[in-house]
Amino acid sequence: MVRQVTWMLSIVNMKDIEMSFVRQNTGSWHRDVPGARWFKADLHIHTIDDLEGKRAVVPKGITADLASDDAQAAYARRFLQSAVDNDVRILGITPHSPRLMKNPDVSAVWRIVEEWNQGIDDDGKPFREKIYAVFPGFEPALKQGSRGLHLIFLFDPEIGSELYFRLFDQIMGHVDPWRDNSLQVANLSASDAFATLNEFELSQNDLSKPEVARWSHLTLAPHIDGDKGLLKEQKAQILERFEHGQVAGLELGDEKLPEDTTKNRDWLRQGMDQYHQAFYHSSDAYAIEDIGKRHVWVKLASPRIAALRQAFIANESRIRIGFEKKESGELTGIGTPPDVTASDRRWLKSVQISEGASFFRSEKGDEPAVRFDFSPDLTCIIGGSMTGKSTLLDGLRVHVGAKLPHDERLRTQVESRASERFAAGSPRVELETPGQDPTAPVDERWPAEFHAQNELQRLAQEPDAIENILSGLANADIEGIAEREVTMGEFDRELTGLADRIAEIEDELGEIEQSRARSFLARQQLNAFAEAGVEELNALTAELNQWRETADNVKQLSNDLDKIAVSLQEDLFEIKESAVGDRLETGVVQQGGKFWRMLSEIATSLKRARSLFVETISANEIIIEDVTKRQNEKRVDVHRSLAERGYDGTKIKELQSLNSQASFLSIYDGNLAAVRSRLESLERSFGTMLEDRERTVATQREAFDVVMAALGQQFEQRIKAVRIDHGRCEPLGRWIKELGQRGITRWWNEHGNVRGYSPRQMVETLDSGDHQKIGMTDAVGKTFGDIMNKTLRRRLLALRCPDKYVIEMQLDDGNTRRIDDLSGGQRVSLLLSMALEVAVDRPLVIDQPEDELDNRFVYETVLPALKRLKGRRQIILATHSANFVVNGDADQVILLEASDDRSRVAISGAIEDPDVRDAIIRTVDGGDEAFKLRQIKYGF
Repeated sequence: MVRQVTWMLSIVNMKDIEMSFVRQNTGSWHRDVPGARWFKADLHIHTIDDLEGKRAVVPKGITADLASDDAQAAYARRFLQSAVDNDVRILGITPHSPRLMKNPDVSAVWRIVEEWNQGIDDDGKPFREKIYAVFPGFEPALKQGSRGLHLIFLFDPEIGSELYFRLFDQIMGHVDPWRDNSLQVANLSASDAFATLNEFELSQNDLSKPEVARWSHLTLAPHIDGDKGLLKEQKAQILERFEHGQVAGLELGDEKLPEDTTKNRDWLRQGMDQYHQAFYHSSDAYAIEDIGKRHVWVKLASPRIAALRQAFIANESRIRIGFEKKESGELTGIGTPPDVTASDRRWLKSVQISEGASFFRSEKGDEPAVRFDFSPDLTCIIGGSMTGKSTLLDGLRVHVGAKLPHDERLRTQVESRASERFAAGSPRVELETPGQDPTAPVDERWPAEFHAQNELQRLAQEPDAIENILSGLANADIEGIAEREVTMGEFDRELTGLADRIAEIEDELGEIEQSRARSFLARQQLNAFAEAGVEELNALTAELNQWRETADNVKQLSNDLDKIAVSLQEDLFEIKESAVGDRLETGVVQQGGKFWRMLSEIATSLKRARSLFVETISANEIIIEDVTKRQNEKRVDVHRSLAERGYDGTKIKELQSLNSQASFLSIYDGNLAAVRSRLESLERSFGTMLEDRERTVATQREAFDVVMAALGQQFEQRIKAVRIDHGRCEPLGRWIKELGQRGITRWWNEHGNVRGYSPRQMVETLDSGDHQKIGMTDAVGKTFGDIMNKTLRRRLLALRCPDKYVIEMQLDDGNTRRIDDLSGGQRVSLLLSMALEVAVDRPLVIDQPEDELDNRFVYETVLPALKRLKGRRQIILATHSANFVVNGDADQVILLEASDDRSRVAISGAIEDPDVRDAIIRTVDGGDEAFKLRQIKYGF
């Protein structure tokens, strides 16, 4: 093949041609997004150079001679502005002819290249800061098949315009691309074209120094199923008849996705896998308005063809189809583009540490802060032992307030590294989270999920962790599952609260019923007393008490009268003895005699009154005796009547108390009705809530059934999940132990805990009496039945034992084992591969996931999952494994180096960077000699 094209190269004499393009670089693209980043690309765009074919469209407003400098400049600007307006950042300019109307000195392609490289847009910003890369190219019809085979060839602009035109002429075999408005077939076949390009590339580049390669090319196959496409005539024999490995990508039809194109074409998929080819969409635009109408997302760390070739080779992680199908079958743009700047995905761009005494403090005289730059996709942190990889991740974990390890020993290690090394001396830590509210809490701006060393292995023992991973898988109803989990927890709490409240109401009802019963009994006793004549007895008692009180008053008056009479006699005697009257005047003597007579009359009256009091007292005593007799006779009659009615006559003395109690009967009746109404309402609520919770549990199970089916399909049944209904029975176990019944506790330890019975099963067993069904002996069953009052039954029903999900993995020997029975490395592999499939966009940070991992499992399961995450979720790994860094196609690599008391970022960049490649070889591949030795031993 080389001999066939030697004459072509000698005529062109390409080595003597100087490059005519000097790239004006800009660093803004990777300052915005460190490392490799996603770009919207359209790699198949025609220009007005194809006007002869009558399909190219001149933009409105350009009326001058198209070959004039003004028209060419205006067209180039309009072309680039349309790309910017359509958010296209990578352009493949691929006309059938690179010259306008056969004019050897005019090319819209090259004018666009020059305008992109040096031109300024209307807003004063250079076009090269709005469009990442422009690749000049062409789309010849090669001498193959009945109508010619179309291929696209793209180049770095560094090829220069002269070589670019000459290569086109050479591939066409000096055939004019257009004749009479028809596209002409070249004189060279595809094989000849490949040979020409490959030998030319060899002549221009020193392959021993790839980092200084002058230029390279990329071949794509456009409209592969069209009548001039690669698959039209080649079909299944393409691998035998065509130099398939020369083609990097296959262009999909406008309304087709990869699965449509590979349907019933296993040979095509196999060939693409063999040659690391990728599908892509392009617009095939002839009008500038159509630029980007069909596009593909590509990830590049450099705006060069070599980087674009790497993207197609590593297409699992660097190529993303930009469309999905509607229900109608029509294609529409994907809802969430992988470009982090075009989405609201949360990611950490950088961490700056300054001040304090952190392990990452700057050296004296350096910049005041140590800065770590992260990719929004996969960042690998590498470095030797004790260089600070774990310290950085653990420090970030504590700083953002992320959930710490459940295992106490791991939690202590994380907290220790964070406090003693990362946060020593209270440094200033600044996190840059683009697109997020800078005033929001850091855990909202960057809600990362962390796994420390060996933490994944321990997650196998945490049911919540397994369930969280399952609920986040791609086919899961993530929001619905999360909402139902919250709802079920609320049901649990509300049912427990209702059970306690109902118990309180029942106690209150019992107290009211007892009080009401006492009041009712008092009323009954009062009625019996009334029928027995208690009122008459009470009347006689009242009458007797009145007569006794009268007697007491008369006696008191009699005594008082006696005292007055005695005193009066003493006064009369004293007056008589004093003979006062002998010394008084006549008139006065007359009044004194009158006074004497009056006192004497009073004395006589008091004597008669005393006699009457004696008679009154005697009469009163006769009356009292008569009333007492009648009272006693009535009391005997009352006691006899009460005894006949079953009441104790001695209670008569509590009549007042009974009256008081009986007076509350109507109040108790009202309270009893109100409390019963509340109780009935609460019981209805309890029953309704139980049913609602059961329905929610059933719906949740249905959602997880979908997840488990998808999990098995996604991992080709190598990884599966099974559900154990009510398997997390710790709540029931605690409740049983709180009963304090030895026999029941022993039954639980021996049977219930193993079998995982649910609270409802326990109640149903209690209702049916078939306690042997759950392994209870007759004695234990009787004890259980005896103690289970309504309150305990209700509290038991309020409990919920959540379902338990168990992961199973099929081993190489074909046997299936549960995660608990796997080795530590197998557990980590299993959980890591599942954690990477979670559909949520929370950033994931893992420290040394390779510990105890099986390399085959990593390569076959974990790495493909990592690659699928590109553009969807930020992943940060601290690792010593080249498997993750190289085969995982890291988008950003950070090399840490450390002295005794501080660490620094030695190198940071994308894997395409030669310095980064060297760092990877030194650090994770064991150095150049170790790498070369492996090459020799493996024979590659």
